[in-house]
Amino acid sequence: MAQPSDATPNRSPLHEYHVKAGARLAVRDGWEMPADYGSLDQECAQLHTRAAVMDLTCDGRIRVRGDGALGMLEHLCTADVARQEDDTAIRSLLLNQRGGVIDQVTVMRLDGWWVLTCSPGRRQAVLEHIQSHAGQFDAKVDDQTLKTATVAVVGPMAADILDRLLPDKASRLTPGEVKVGSMMIARYIAARTGATGLWSLEVTLPNMLVGQAWKFITAKAGQNALSLAGMDAREVLRIEAHLPRWGHEMDDNTDPISAGLGGAVCFEKDFLGAEAVAAARQAGVSRRRVAWSMEAGAPPGREAAITRGDGLLDMAGVPIGSVTSAAFSPSVGTWLGQARAKTGLLGVGSVVAIETADGQRHCATVAEVF
Repeated sequence: MAQPSDATPNRSPLHEYHVKAGARLAVRDGWEMPADYGSLDQECAQLHTRAAVMDLTCDGRIRVRGDGALGMLEHLCTADVARQEDDTAIRSLLLNQRGGVIDQVTVMRLDGWWVLTCSPGRRQAVLEHIQSHAGQFDAKVDDQTLKTATVAVVGPMAADILDRLLPDKASRLTPGEVKVGSMMIARYIAARTGATGLWSLEVTLPNMLVGQAWKFITAKAGQNALSLAGMDAREVLRIEAHLPRWGHEMDDNTDPISAGLGGAVCFEKDFLGAEAVAAARQAGVSRRRVAWSMEAGAPPGREAAITRGDGLLDMAGVPIGSVTSAAFSPSVGTWLGQARAKTGLLGVGSVVAIETADGQRHCATVAEVF
């Protein structure tokens, strides 16, 4: 699959299956992917009560090998990858020298090699960042994104359903565990790495095999067949779980402390950007990430149209921050989101106002401060 021009988005090898399933396609981060399959409400309901399958091929997949691979990753990653065990996955940050977040990545340590997964829109930036250090550390870096595909099975019944379909018990995989196997002489990676707040198994396969796997679990598995969920449902799950996204809650000018991502940083080790992070930690930050929610059933319901950039106000109407993510959750029945707010002004349970672009104000409650 060739890299497209700026005017032509990438397509998943499952594109024809999405079209046949009636997907509403949308171009985001350089990829044409299914936004939904006709009903976001139904997709969210399946994800919360049973299980559904998602095509996550748009996520970046970068392989790292070589004698100096571990040393390079230890230098670039904020997590303690040197102590990471084989066949596991951990979350980490890649930072620039100023301590800004290049991206949040998942680092899978396998037997003598690594795979880093990253945000769809940050793949090129992550790839260039790693490649710029590869020669210094005698590491080999290659982009596997366009050669492979990733599908995720997500939901509370996902493990039980997969146990009926697969020869190996998916339910035995613990969070963060990774299994490498072979299917028709081609290698696959199965990982408990999903960032949705629900049970999830993400499987990466070569392009030539993913269509067969997709067809089997969606059409040929009988009563165990899985329904489909698109990128909009994935975004709702992310916001429900209070998880950050690059370009929303973090960017290359935001340090991990301000972004509420200190848990992804090992402060006992050295890494690129460590001095800047230590300085921000010692000096304190002016803004922090918070999660908020509106009261279920509050008017005007899903028509509130809250979006990134809307103002966050205290109850006296004084601006104290801005919304970074927002979505109406069909499962919860209200709007949920995150914001960046002035440090020290808000605690869990604080009531704030969200002012939309058209001047409407809606009351929300702070659910978590990071």
